[in-house]
Amino acid sequence: MRLFFLLTLFLLLDCPAAYANALTMGTIGNSPVEEIRRFTPVVRKIAALMQLPEIDGGEVMMAADIQHMAELLQKGKVDFYYDSPLPSLAVNHLAGSEMVLRRWKHDHPEYTSLIFVKKESTIQDLAGLNGEVIGFKDEYSSSGHLLPRIALEEAGLRLVPLPEKGPSARIPGQTGYLFTRGNENSIVWVAFGRIAAGTISREEFIAKSKGDLDKLRILHETFPIPRQVINIRPGLPERVKSALLRTLTGLEGTPEGQEVMRQFEKTTRFDPLPGEAISRLESIKPIVLKILGLS
Repeated sequence: MRLFFLLTLFLLLDCPAAYANALTMGTIGNSPVEEIRRFTPVVRKIAALMQLPEIDGGEVMMAADIQHMAELLQKGKVDFYYDSPLPSLAVNHLAGSEMVLRRWKHDHPEYTSLIFVKKESTIQDLAGLNGEVIGFKDEYSSSGHLLPRIALEEAGLRLVPLPEKGPSARIPGQTGYLFTRGNENSIVWVAFGRIAAGTISREEFIAKSKGDLDKLRILHETFPIPRQVINIRPGLPERVKSALLRTLTGLEGTPEGQEVMRQFEKTTRFDPLPGEAISRLESIKPIVLKILGLS
């Protein structure tokens, strides 16, 4: 953990655009060197397109977890936070930030999560996972943990954590879970019977299954949620906030903006988060906070 923050600090200090008035984007992850290098040029271009004299450059700040990101937003060290919507709900709860935009990818504003089993599995519904073991991707993954976890909890299953290494023991009357740390691991572990079920977004299921697709069967598909959302920190000056939102939603209208979106993880559009999406996210916020131990 100490190395994580030393690397982050080094990159920020060594970055010539790390000005006091730089536009700062925050994200949560465990690869600070890679993500800061990938996103910093994009944030600099967004800052330049805002055309505000008080914004001088752009930078990226990494947080180790949800609590750390909330602290950075509250202290004004991060201006806007980019993430999938369910961790964003938790950050929004802790920091008082505002979820304002959704990100489109491949012309799709939303996605669903799947719970899948081996094709020949006798499990036919979520209740059939009682006494079995399921693999989630990682703690903060919306599609690989939180969204399917909501479905399991709403189905009345009692979930208990298991060690990630060693045998995955079944527990009668409960559903054991572990974190696979990767979509490919989830697929392989289900295909070869280490775990009874795995979780993944529909898009990733098709892309990652490859030769194992005919060995697997979809057990459950969740309701859709936005792909990613933009959170604005509390207290961001209205002039800066307006310019940021105007710039992000206007990127698709110019060749320069389209190139910025391509570099921003192949984004195709930013648009205001619809009211129905906000209502749905707010309705599941209590269970998300419970799962993350923040309620």
